[in-house]
Amino acid sequence: MSTATTYRITRVVALPERRLHVEYAGGTVAEVNMAPLIAKSRAFRHLADSEKFAAVAVGDYGWSAVWDDTAELDSDRLMDMALEQAGRIDTLAFRQWQERNGLSLTDAAKAIGLSRRTVSQYRTGSRPVPRTVYLACKGWEAEKRAA
Repeated sequence: MSTATTYRITRVVALPERRLHVEYAGGTVAEVNMAPLIAKSRAFRHLADSEKFAAVAVGDYGWSAVWDDTAELDSDRLMDMALEQAGRIDTLAFRQWQERNGLSLTDAAKAIGLSRRTVSQYRTGSRPVPRTVYLACKGWEAEKRAA
């Protein structure tokens, strides 16, 4: 399984105050505050207009959210933003480790001695990532660099 895009969007709805309600295949639901991105990114600045922001739709077979072909965010990036905004830095750091090293769920599980199911739970945020696991990830990377 590729780690590049794990989350497929099934529904996206614009909410007040430049927030998105995002539903993913498998039942995960996230809320993303887009206001900071809209304020700092030239590519998204036009979404400060309420009508343009409300035109959000599921794009590219669920792998992104799009606004009238003028702006697009991939499904994984939206999940990363939701995790960060919710204070789930543990999950975000785990996802980044896995992606940085190009590890599938199976490969990540083998690398740090866990089950594939546990790695999946850490990646989706359904289970908090213990500090010991985070340290194991850092140690695995250090060993890989040293080799």
